Amino acid sequence: MIRRPPRSTLFPYTTLFRSLPAQDCKATLKITSDINNVIILVDDSLAGSGDYVEVKIGKGEHKITALENSDRWDAQTFIDTITVTGCDVIKVDFNFIKKVFLDTDPQDAYVYSADSLIGYTPLLIPAYLKNIRLEKPGYRGLTINYSQIARHLPVKLKYIGKPGNGNFFDKALFKILAGSMVALGATTAFFKLKADNRYDEYRQSGDPSLLDQTNRLDLVSGITFVALQINFGLIIYFFLVD
Repeated sequence: MIRRPPRSTLFPYTTLFRSLPAQDCKATLKITSDINNVIILVDDSLAGSGDYVEVKIGKGEHKITALENSDRWDAQTFIDTITVTGCDVIKVDFNFIKKVFLDTDPQDAYVYSADSLIGYTPLLIPAYLKNIRLEKPGYRGLTINYSQIARHLPVKLKYIGKPGNGNFFDKALFKILAGSMVALGATTAFFKLKADNRYDEYRQSGDPSLLDQTNRLDLVSGITFVALQINFGLIIYFFLVD
C-alpha cells in the first residue's frame, strides 16, 4: 500500500496564504471647482490646490474643505462631508462664482458682456461681470453695473419704437365682436327652445306640420350657433395677433 504524505506536506503554503489579511482598497476622490485659486483640505490635511485635485482615501467619513485663496474680505469657504464605503470614484464639485438674478421690464432683452451674448432676461449672471449691456428691439440700449442688479428689481427699458395701436379689448372691433357674440348666443338659445317646444307638441298631437317647424327652427339654431363659434374664433385670433 502506498501511503500519501500529510496534507500539510503536499501544500505547505496553503495555510500561510489563507492567514494573510486582504489589503483594503482605497477610493479615488476627484475634487473640481469653477475657479483655480482654491486650496483643498481632506480631514484638515492639505490635499492639493487648483481647480482639480485627486487623492486616494480609505473607508469611513471624511471632511473636505475648499478654501478660496484670496485676500478679499468675502473670500469663500466650503465644507463638505462624504462617507466612503468601497473603492469607487467619488466626485465633488465646488462652485465659487456667485450668480445674481437679472430681470428687465419688458423681459426677453439681450444680455451682452463685452461683445458676447450671454443670454436673455430673466437670467442668472456671474457677479464678476461688472458692466453688462442690455439690448431689445424697439428699446434704448442700456449699460448697467452690479449695484443696479443687486437691488433685485427689474431694470426698466425705455421704449423708443412706434406707438402701439392700443389694447385689443379697448378697440371698437372687440366691442362689435363681443356684442354680436352675445346676440348670436341669445338667438341660438331662443330658436333651440322654440324647436324643443314644437317637438313636444308634435309628440302629443302627431301633427306633421309641427315636425316641419321643429326642423326649420333647429336649422336656424344650428346656423346661429356656427356663426357664434366663428365670432368667438375671431376674438381669439385678433387677441393673439394684437
